[in-house]
Amino acid sequence: MSFLSAFNTSVSGMTAQRQRVNTISENIANAETTRTPQGGPYRRREVILASVANDRTFEEELLSQDRS
Repeated sequence: MSFLSAFNTSVSGMTAQRQRVNTISENIANAETTRTPQGGPYRRREVILASVANDRTFEEELLSQDRS
């Protein structure tokens, strides 16, 4: 593992944690929400972390999941 690779791993972990905290904050902010702008019920969101190939960062994987 190169020196810069270690930084990439750390950055990826911090990005994952930031996404998790942002999602928790969003769920707390919407705890009393009964309807979405579309009229349906609010559904809590979850962050599911999984291993990915070394050639993709968490941010790249996250963006690819948002598009699907």
